[in-house]
Parts: sequence; structure tokens; C-alpha cells
Amino acid sequence: MRPTLPRAHKLRTRLNTARGFTLMELLIVIVIVGILASIALPSYQGYIKKSRAKTAAADLVSLAAVVEGRFQRSLAYPTSDINGTAALKSAFGQWSPAQAEHFSHAFIAGAPYRLTATGSGPMQGCTLSLNAENQRTATPECGFTSW
Repeated sequence: MRPTLPRAHKLRTRLNTARGFTLMELLIVIVIVGILASIALPSYQGYIKKSRAKTAAADLVSLAAVVEGRFQRSLAYPTSDINGTAALKSAFGQWSPAQAEHFSHAFIAGAPYRLTATGSGPMQGCTLSLNAENQRTATPECGFTSW
């Protein structure tokens, strides 16, 4: 007959023998995390790009409201092009774009006038436009083509 050990002693020996993970278990976890990251990262980057473009589209709509507000006061649109976000901010003091660091904005005079937001940096290739007749366009690089 085997001598019986106290319960605390059995627990202590079991804890001493089972410590940590094996190398194979760690490698399997690393591979699974890598696969999940390779799927999630491009999706997340696409989401960020589309979100920035949608915010830039909202910036164009707010700029159009400011341009129309000026027209209501002066009964005239600007007659020359205004290129660059800084120039537009100084020409239309009430307007402040949320995506100024990723887009360059422009006012193109004419009948009808046209507002554009051209992406830079990670938003390269994304161009949004809005004209006085509320016709809106976007390039496929923005993540959408109509808004």
C-alpha cells in the first residue's frame, strides 16, 4: 500500500511540474496573432482612409455654406481662384477644416464655382469636388466614388 501524502503536498508537487508554456504552444499563438493582424491591418487602414475622406467631404460642404453665406451678403462670388487651405481660411474666416493636415483645398471661380479637396501624404490620389450646383465627385482612392 502506498503511503498517502497530505493534500497540500500533492498540490505543491503538481504546481512544480506544470510551469509555463511549451515552445510549440508559443509558436502556434504567434502564428495565429500574425494571421489575424495581416487580415485586420489593411482593413483598419482602409477604414481610416475612408473616414478622413468623409470628413474632408464634410469640410467641402461647410465651405460651400460659407461661400453661399458670403454671396447672400455681397451678391457676388469671388472672381478669382483661391488655392491652398491657408488662403481659403483667410478668405473665408468662418471656415475651419477638420482635415487640413491631409487635404489641400481650393476654390475655382466660374459659373458654377467648384470646390476641391486634394489628398496628400497617406491620402495621395484622393480628390473630392463639389460645385455650386451641388454636384459631387470623388476618386476611387478615397474609398468611395459618390457622396
